[in-house]
Amino acid sequence: MDEASAKLGDVKFKGLMLKEARIKNGAGRTPEDVLGWDYIFRTNDGVCYSFYEAQFPLIGLTQAVPISCPLGIQTFDSYEIDFKKAIEILNTMNCGDVFVAMTLSWPLTPECTEPYWHIRTSLGNDISIGANSGKPNCNKI
Repeated sequence: MDEASAKLGDVKFKGLMLKEARIKNGAGRTPEDVLGWDYIFRTNDGVCYSFYEAQFPLIGLTQAVPISCPLGIQTFDSYEIDFKKAIEILNTMNCGDVFVAMTLSWPLTPECTEPYWHIRTSLGNDISIGANSGKPNCNKI
């Protein structure tokens, strides 16, 4: 985030809105299957920017470009459970072990008191994992 902000000059990011994984071959089992992340950040001026950053050991970062801010999610500055721990929690559940989508966001609803990892499995299950509490929930769609 700091590198993307530096490329834009004096733009200061207010907070993360969305983090979406790009997964190797469209399906993954381990953290190493995450190739990188598409980010959406909101600035202090209310403008949203999107960019891609490769996951280490891969390298690469695209130029941040202004986009329309997504509706239904709010900004946040930190979270406790990283994607590796979220995948570890997924692998302890009986909801499928191959993930085909993974995002991090904080829904703009009163009952959501923290950001959530949203993971979809190849079996059609949607898993929500609290990004601060680590509390999982599995729903068949």
